[in-house]
Amino acid sequence: MKHVLTLALALTVATAANAQQMPKIEAERTATYGTMPSVTSTDELTDYTYDSGYLGAYINAPLQSVQMLLLPMTPEEAFPLVHSGNADWSLQIEELTWDHSASETPGELGTGSVRRCDFVGGAGTAYERIFAVEQNRMIAYDLDMERSTVPLPIKDFFVIWTLEDKGADGTLITTRIYYDEAQDMGGKAAAAVGEALAVDFRNFANIHGGTYVEM
Repeated sequence: MKHVLTLALALTVATAANAQQMPKIEAERTATYGTMPSVTSTDELTDYTYDSGYLGAYINAPLQSVQMLLLPMTPEEAFPLVHSGNADWSLQIEELTWDHSASETPGELGTGSVRRCDFVGGAGTAYERIFAVEQNRMIAYDLDMERSTVPLPIKDFFVIWTLEDKGADGTLITTRIYYDEAQDMGGKAAAAVGEALAVDFRNFANIHGGTYVEM
């Protein structure tokens, strides 16, 4: 399972005409882990997590992991670490490159860009397709399973990262990770992926002098 990490129950809310607000991040973490974090988010992601929102249609799996980091820097400084720094803080990624040829902002990071992550030791390559970007605020992507060659025990992988300015405390980074087990493994695959992700996020915080918000 060590080859998993950087890299969407569709969140059943109401219809587009009568969408209900998704739970706050505190509630999401409590439902997932059973405890409240010492630091939390005030960002409810209203436009992104509705079933009627522009990302909801792409999320086809349950929310499996909510990870949070508090970094001593501005969102402008933290955002490049989120979208392009994986090879530095992930123990699994050896090299990260971008293909912006299909980006809606040609030549630059945007919806349609593809991130290529080559895993350590020739373990394979992951191709992640960008579905939404807001500079210094949010990035969301899935894993192109047809192109990717990393052996993964999961499917319908979708990730949403958000960044919040906490003033003197720095930037709170939250990532929501959605996926299903590729086959029934009694939750073991989901648990293994979650553990691998936690290792990487702790490393992310340590490298950049931040705090990993304990689950």
